Amino acid sequence: MSTFELVLMVFAVILAAAALGVVYRMIVGPTILDRALASDSLVTLVVMGMALYVAQTGTAWAGPAMLGLTGLAFIGTVTFARFVAREDSRQGIQSHYAAEPATETAPHEAIHPDPATGPIPEDGPDDHSAPPPQEDLWGAADPPEDPERPGEPDPSGFGIEGPPRWPEEPTEGER
Repeated sequence: MSTFELVLMVFAVILAAAALGVVYRMIVGPTILDRALASDSLVTLVVMGMALYVAQTGTAWAGPAMLGLTGLAFIGTVTFARFVAREDSRQGIQSHYAAEPATETAPHEAIHPDPATGPIPEDGPDDHSAPPPQEDLWGAADPPEDPERPGEPDPSGFGIEGPPRWPEEPTEGER
């Protein structure tokens, strides 16, 4: 038995001992959070054991399996965390706004106004109209329109000079 195989065997024994502790935590609990954490840890230990197997044998099939297991563990952990976040930690009941997870702060009343009290008092009247079209918004007036071609600028107005050219750019006859 080589040194590398001996090191792998020691790591396998450590992983087996950790797996026994994790399985005990899954069975005993005492809370659902302990069991969920133990199941996530068990998947991690299985992936580590598969990595030891790959290190010893050099097989390639275990790589995608390890990726799949870690993805499954991640999705399970996120799902469980979202499930726990929806409960009110003070009483174990659903939060007031069931569509959103509970937060450390209260819900934003601007988003969820109380229908019994009406609109929020600091809101003024709804006077958010657009400025009149004659008002110059950018500091420059629009070019005059050509009466023969509505919607297009007058040839003597804006845009007749064409795009700016760089000084070293050749013109039509200088190529």
